[in-house]
Amino acid sequence: MRRSRLLVLLLVLPLLAGAANAGELRYEETAPTRGQAMLKSALWPGLGQIEQGRSGRGAVWAGGAVALVAGTFYAHIEYHSAALDYENARDSYERALADWDLEAADEQLAAMRIHHPRAEDRRGYRTAMEVALLLWWGGGLVDTWLFGSGGEDEQRLSALPGRVTPVLRRGAAGLAWTLDF
Repeated sequence: MRRSRLLVLLLVLPLLAGAANAGELRYEETAPTRGQAMLKSALWPGLGQIEQGRSGRGAVWAGGAVALVAGTFYAHIEYHSAALDYENARDSYERALADWDLEAADEQLAAMRIHHPRAEDRRGYRTAMEVALLLWWGGGLVDTWLFGSGGEDEQRLSALPGRVTPVLRRGAAGLAWTLDF
């Protein structure tokens, strides 16, 4: 467990340092293109927003990604531990049956009945965390594309009729496409 905390810390510190110094590291004054920002968001959520000058929003996306990566890592460790407990109980059960030790086999069968649902539950949690991380990553890309200033791309997209804006109606978030006449 100590190694996993160290690994998460080693993954998070460079990202936070990079996000904190993002404004200071800009050497050219030209606006980044939407494609450049998308590429950075594909590498890590939030980097594209920071590139576009929206550092607060970028920090939220990056922080959420860090939390989801850490949660997914923890869920994987928990699943691996629960699956290993189940496999050990199953192996002990099979050895007890092979040795005709029915009392020990009964105990291991009871342990298997405890560990199997626990392992399945942890697997479901791990899968849910992986899906959440994937959706968060994709959401960062969508946010970079829709709501960022994109230099040349912005001028090309402004030729399209209307605009896309985020909305909140009756407690539900969404996007609204407004046509201007």
